[in-house]
Amino acid sequence: MELVTSRFGFDETMNLLEAAIKTSSLGVVSKIDARANLKKIGMDIRGNAILEIFSPKYAKILFDANMKAGIEPPLRIYVFEDNDGVHAEYYKPSDVFSKWGINTLNELDSIFVKIMDAIRA
Repeated sequence: MELVTSRFGFDETMNLLEAAIKTSSLGVVSKIDARANLKKIGMDIRGNAILEIFSPKYAKILFDANMKAGIEPPLRIYVFEDNDGVHAEYYKPSDVFSKWGINTLNELDSIFVKIMDAIRA
């Protein structure tokens, strides 16, 4: 697992990550905002969200390599705020797909690094 500490607050970190994803070859599939969801039941927490990201281009490569690996995407970036600041955590794509014997998606590692560079402290 990779952990990146952001140099920004939670909301700006989320905005910068989403912008960096849009300029990459990936896209946001969904955004799960735990803070907003928990407010619905009267609970207040610090910033906490998951960005699920992938793209049709990489889905095709994945399915061509091993259809059973379709359980893995979308890839996730967990963004959370604690006493030490704001952090983004993710599994390296190469680690996710290596258990399926797929190395044709290893370029996703460098894409994730570039995305994280937008917030890296």
